[in-house]
Amino acid sequence: MATSGSAARRYAEALLSLAPDDPTVKQFRASLEQLAGAFDRSTIAGLRDPAVPIQRRRDALTSALKDEPAAVRSLLVLLLERDRVALVPQIAGALADIVDQREGIAKARITTAVELSDQERADLVGQLERTSRRKLRATFALDRGLIGGARVQIGDHLIDESLSAKLSALGRVLAS
Repeated sequence: MATSGSAARRYAEALLSLAPDDPTVKQFRASLEQLAGAFDRSTIAGLRDPAVPIQRRRDALTSALKDEPAAVRSLLVLLLERDRVALVPQIAGALADIVDQREGIAKARITTAVELSDQERADLVGQLERTSRRKLRATFALDRGLIGGARVQIGDHLIDESLSAKLSALGRVLAS
């Protein structure tokens, strides 16, 4: 997540300030999330290549972005001109974080010992939302070392209901 004073966050906030309404915010977010995946090392290296004239790089970028919102296109051209185009993925992440925070959505990282079905994931997220009284945007990970159960990180709050954590706690109790 971008820190509050980071350049990526400042660019994201500036872009959001140009959005007149919620549908536009959603459009900006979707556009940046899609573009973030395209800005890999080779793309960034090509856009930063000083052997290629800046006007040629700008034209190529503008052409590739022709279907994107004007504000997003302008932001990316600005980033290209300031040699900060590598920030695009971080800006997309910062924008998503800001929008989620405004909507009261918390991020949850759920790590389980076994792969969960889509229905099990939905049920677990629903249960966590009811318990935490917050809307969650969950990501899932697999860690067979947990043996069983799950570890849930919501913001800075960790809930470790894994079998390995329970065994460790039992070991500490027995050792004392």
